[in-house]
Amino acid sequence: MAKVDSLLGLTLKEFAALSDAQASALANIALDRHKRSANYAVLGMMCGTLCFLSCIGAYAYLAMHGHSTEAYWALGTAVLSIISQLIRARL
Repeated sequence: MAKVDSLLGLTLKEFAALSDAQASALANIALDRHKRSANYAVLGMMCGTLCFLSCIGAYAYLAMHGHSTEAYWALGTAVLSIISQLIRARL
C-alpha cells in the first residue's frame, strides 16, 4: 500500500480507520503544512525578484555614471545566477 504524503504518511486504510475528528485534525495539519510551504515559495520568489531588480538598477546607475566594467559585473552576476537557478531547477 502506497503512503500518501498529504495525509502525513498514513495509508488510505489507516486514514479511513480514524474517527472523523482525528481525520479532520490530520487533514488540517496537512493543509497548514502545504500552505506554509507555498508561503515560503512565494516569499523566496519575491526576494529573488527584488534582488534581480536591484542588480538591474545597479547596472543602470553604474552605466550612467561611467563605470562600465562594474556595471557589466553587476549585470553579469544577476544573469548568471538566474541561469544557474534555471539549470538547477531542471536537474
